[in-house]
Amino acid sequence: MIILIMFSVSILGYLHEAKAQYTGVNDVGSGTGIITCPTGEEHEGPIAFEGFSSPSFRGAFDISTSIPSPSGELLKSGVINYVEINPSGEFILKGKETRDDICGGLGTVASIPIVITGVCDFNPASGVLGTVKFRAANGEKADFPSSPTCS
Repeated sequence: MIILIMFSVSILGYLHEAKAQYTGVNDVGSGTGIITCPTGEEHEGPIAFEGFSSPSFRGAFDISTSIPSPSGELLKSGVINYVEINPSGEFILKGKETRDDICGGLGTVASIPIVITGVCDFNPASGVLGTVKFRAANGEKADFPSSPTCS
């Protein structure tokens, strides 16, 4: 009987580990990507983001340019209001762009829907980067070399 209980507990532990539930993803600063504006204009810069699905959907993102303007660093930023992370680490973050100094914007913008997708890096020490994709409903897009982490 004791052996059966111990076996059951070990199987339950294995099943729990195999079906990991991630509730957060974050990237404190990726490699440099090329942001392509709807006009075809391009800018270089990294993306940083975080998104959480528990206890509620929340998060934020920003993309800054490598070359500052006379008025300071150019920035694209917004909020994350939907987070989905599957057990293999693939994630989808949805939100709204609320500031855009990069693609012809003048600071505050109407809430343009955005999507950020990628795969979490479970072995950051390897030095192998994946790709994080940023897409906006107005046609802005960028791919960033990145190693986001899931928790």
